[in-house]
Amino acid sequence: MAGILGLLSFALFVALIVGLVKPSLILRWTNKPTRLKVIGYWFLSIIITGILGVMFIDDTINAKADIESANKLIEQGKYSSAISDLEKIEKTDSLYSKAQILIKRADSLNNLSEEEKLIAKKIQEENSKKEELVKQKEQLEREIKSIDDGIKFADGNSIEELQMDIVVFATWAKIIKEAEESEQTEIQNLGKNLKSKVSRIQVREFPNLRKQYAKIVAKKMWENDIEVSANGTGKRYINFSGGVFAANKNKKEFQTQVQEVLNMFRFNQARYRWYKGESEYTYYTMYEGKDSEPVTFNN
Repeated sequence: MAGILGLLSFALFVALIVGLVKPSLILRWTNKPTRLKVIGYWFLSIIITGILGVMFIDDTINAKADIESANKLIEQGKYSSAISDLEKIEKTDSLYSKAQILIKRADSLNNLSEEEKLIAKKIQEENSKKEELVKQKEQLEREIKSIDDGIKFADGNSIEELQMDIVVFATWAKIIKEAEESEQTEIQNLGKNLKSKVSRIQVREFPNLRKQYAKIVAKKMWENDIEVSANGTGKRYINFSGGVFAANKNKKEFQTQVQEVLNMFRFNQARYRWYKGESEYTYYTMYEGKDSEPVTFNN
């Protein structure tokens, strides 16, 4: 239909050109053919063609919607309803052939015995499971390759960028857990390989993340007369020194605000002094696990 309308529009354009040159060749049915009449008839023809075009587009949109609806109904096992939708599509529609194929498919499925339906459903589930296994295998291989190719961590200049590095660790932990729960030996082995690589990266990078975090926070807190540093094996301790921490209430309130993010970076202790040279300090114990352990976020 679209092709016919295109040809018709072209023919009308040719007729307009010819009519403007010699009106009598086009307006044979009138005694007094003029160029003005040629233009008038051309405008009328264009309007009619436009209306037909709009009708055609609407029909195409409706036909597409009917096919999408029918596909969903077939997936839901509502074959009769799917056939009803597909039968609305006219023979003149470009999607008619596709609709007929779907009608045959829906009709065949509708005529299956209950036993055959169960078999078909089981086959479909098995195929879906195979596809998921292929995707899982590809994902594991992709993550292992990305690690082997090299990934930069602790390279961000903001706390949010550093947190995204830890989110990557959490994503890997989820992928590893799913691989460990798989019944396929190949998937389990790929999961073990990824787990080993991720564990080594975390042991290497968490100290760097803590060091960079302390550095960024130190710059932010400088204007508030608070000094910040990280020390200890693996930079597991973060130190806050400032006059504001002379009051225990301030220490507690500040710790409440930063506890979640400090846990995320796996700091073992947050230590508070009211001046840098003070030998005694108040500390709060937080993460007590190992950097190699999988990263999870508790909701």
